[in-house]
Amino acid sequence: ALSSDSEQFPISVVEAMAGGLAVVAPRVGDVAAMVAEPNRNYLTEPGDEAAMTRALAELAGNPALRRELGEANRQRAQSLYDESRMIAAYRQVYAGVMGRRAFP
Repeated sequence: ALSSDSEQFPISVVEAMAGGLAVVAPRVGDVAAMVAEPNRNYLTEPGDEAAMTRALAELAGNPALRRELGEANRQRAQSLYDESRMIAAYRQVYAGVMGRRAFP
């Protein structure tokens, strides 16, 4: 669970996803774009503590759903946020800015 009302790309969400966990969080910054689509149903409006409580309670009472969302998040984290892929993407951006085709 992420309770912050002000985030852009919270690393704690990526870490939770990589660990195969479901995420409950306010719909702030990039959180909705980060998590797997089925997990987006458990994102709440910022400041809506009652909605966050309901989302947490639903997931707490449903281990199968937690596993399903967690696995979807793990796969998404692996495909989008893997360290080697991110480094390759940064290299490509920097090379382009510097007018190079690629870094060695």
